[in-house]
Amino acid sequence: MKRFMSILLAAILILTAAFPVLAAGVPVPGLTSKEEVVYGVLGADGSLQGVYVVNSFPGAAPGGQITDYGNYSAVSNMTSGEKLTQNGDMITINTTTDRFCYQGTLATRVLPWDIDMRYELDGKEIPAATLAGKSGALMIAISIRQNKAVNPAFCENYMLQASLTLDTEKFTNIASPSGTLISAGKNKMVTHTVLPGKEASITVTANVRNLTLPGVEIFAMPFSMFIEMPDTAGLSEDLTGLSQAVGALHDGVDKLSAGMAKTGAGAHQLTDGSADFAGGLAELTGSSGEMLRASGEINRALADIVRELKTGNEDLVTGNIAALPGGLRELARGLGEVAAGTGTVKNGYAAAYAALDPAIAAIPGADIDPAPLYAEVYGNAALTAALDQLMDYYAAAKGVKGTYRAVQEGFAAVAGGLDTMSGTTSAIAGSLAGIAGEMEKSLDSMDFTAAQMRQLQDGLSQVADNYGQFHTGLNVYMRGVGNLAAGYAGVDAGIKSLAGGIGALNSGAKDLQDGTGELNAAAAGLPGAVLAKIEEMAEQYDKSGFIPVSFVSNKNTNVSAVQFIMKTAPIDLPATRQAAAEMPKKLTFWQKLLKLFGLHR
Repeated sequence: MKRFMSILLAAILILTAAFPVLAAGVPVPGLTSKEEVVYGVLGADGSLQGVYVVNSFPGAAPGGQITDYGNYSAVSNMTSGEKLTQNGDMITINTTTDRFCYQGTLATRVLPWDIDMRYELDGKEIPAATLAGKSGALMIAISIRQNKAVNPAFCENYMLQASLTLDTEKFTNIASPSGTLISAGKNKMVTHTVLPGKEASITVTANVRNLTLPGVEIFAMPFSMFIEMPDTAGLSEDLTGLSQAVGALHDGVDKLSAGMAKTGAGAHQLTDGSADFAGGLAELTGSSGEMLRASGEINRALADIVRELKTGNEDLVTGNIAALPGGLRELARGLGEVAAGTGTVKNGYAAAYAALDPAIAAIPGADIDPAPLYAEVYGNAALTAALDQLMDYYAAAKGVKGTYRAVQEGFAAVAGGLDTMSGTTSAIAGSLAGIAGEMEKSLDSMDFTAAQMRQLQDGLSQVADNYGQFHTGLNVYMRGVGNLAAGYAGVDAGIKSLAGGIGALNSGAKDLQDGTGELNAAAAGLPGAVLAKIEEMAEQYDKSGFIPVSFVSNKNTNVSAVQFIMKTAPIDLPATRQAAAEMPKKLTFWQKLLKLFGLHR
C-alpha cells in the first residue's frame, strides 16, 4: 500500500509537470518552451545532500536542436540514446523526439528554502542516526526558512506542502498543531501547507514503538488559487448595520449619562437637605433638656403660687407671680427658634425632594432583554465588553429606582411631618407669649380685694393644672424628637449611601459614554476598513501575474513551469535496509524517475 501511494503521488507530480496549469510563462518566438522539476535529496536531519533537475521540453520538434543552460556537474538523457553536448553551462542536443527530457545534477547544492529537522525522545534531543528502533514519546520539529542566497521569487510566489506518513501500528496519539491528519489504510498522513512569503515551524508528536520513519516529502509549486471575493455588498450592509447599532447604543448611553447627571444633582441636593434636617433634629434634641428644665421651673413656680395663695402669703405670691412672665417669654423664645429652624429644614428638604423625585422617575422602568443586543455584537470583544458594562449600569439604575420606590412614601411624609412640627411648636410659643403678656398686664394694676384674690387663686389654679398637662406633653414631645433624631441618623446615612451609589453610577455612565463614543467613531469607519483589508488579503495571495523563472539559470527565458520536490532520507533499522537493485542496462524515462525516489526495482 505504501509503495502504491508513493508511485501514485510521483505519477501525479509528473503529470502535473507535464501539463502545467498553475503558471504559464511567456513564450519567446524561436525558442523551445521548457519545464523544470527540481528534486532535492535531504538527509534525515534536513541537510541538503544533492539537487537534481529534470528538464522537459514538451514542444520539441523532431530533428530540431534544443539549447538549455545550467551549471551541472553531470547530465543524462532520460528520453533516448542521443548524446547531450555540455559546453560550460550550455547543454545542446539534436533530438528526434517530440518530447525530450534530460536530468542534470547541480554543481552547487542549493534550494530556495533551508530545511532543518530535529528529533526529541522522552524530552531529550537525539540524533537521527541513532533513532531507529527506539521507543518512547517522540517529537519531530521541522523548520522551513527562506534561503536568502537564492532568488526570492520562489519563496514569494510558491506554496509548500510538507507531508509525513506514519505507520499507526508503531505510532499512536499522533498530533500536529495546525496540521491536517489524513487516514490512508493503516497509515496516518500529516500534512502542513506553507503559503507564499511565509516560513514555518512544524511539530509532530506521537508515542512510538520500535521506530522506523519514511522520508518527509515537501512539494513546492506556484500558488494560483482562485479566491472568490465575498458578497461585499451584503457584507457592507451588515457592517453598516453594525455601525448604526453602535451609534444607537452610543445615543442611548448619552441619554443614560444625561439622566444620571440629573439624578446625581438631585441626590446631592437631597443629601444636603437631609444633613440640614439631621442637624436641626440634633440641635433640637440637644436643647430639649434646657427647655424641659425651664418648663419644669415654670410648672413648679405656678404650683408654689397656687399653694401660697391658699395659705394667704400674698407677698410671696406677688414675688413669684412677678417672675413668672419672664420665664414664660424665655421658653416661648426658645420654642420660636425651634419652629423657625424646623421651617428652614422643611424648605431645604422640600427643594431637594422636588429635584430628586423627577430625576429618579426619569430612569426608564422598562425591562430590557439583552439577548438580541448580545446577538448583534457576537464575536466583537470590544462591543461585548461595552454592552456588559452598559447592562451592569442598567441593573444598578433599576436597583436605585426600586429602592427609591420602596422609601418614596416615607420621603414624601417627611415634609408634612416637618410642617406639622413647625406649626405646633410655633403655636405653643405663641400661647406662652400670650400668657406672659396677660400676666404682665394684671401685675401692673395689682390691688386685689378678697374676692379678686379668690378669683386670681382660682384662675392660677386652672393655669397651673393646664400648664402641668402642657409640661407632661412637652416631655413626651421632646422624647419623640429624640427618638426621631436617633432614627433619622440611619435614614440620613442611607441617603448618603444612595447618593454615593448614584455618584458612582454617574461617573461610570460618563466613562461608558466616553468609551462608546470612541467605539462609535471606530465603528463608523469599520465597513470601509474591513473591505479594504479583504482586498489587501486577496491581492497578497493573487499570484496570477507571476511569470515563472528558471531555477538553474537566468539564461533560460522560455520557462513555462518550475516545481520543487524535496524528500528526506528515511530512518530504518539496519537489518531492514534493502540493498540497492542493479540498474538495468537501459531504463525508460519512467523507470529513471522512479529510481530517483528509490521506487524502481
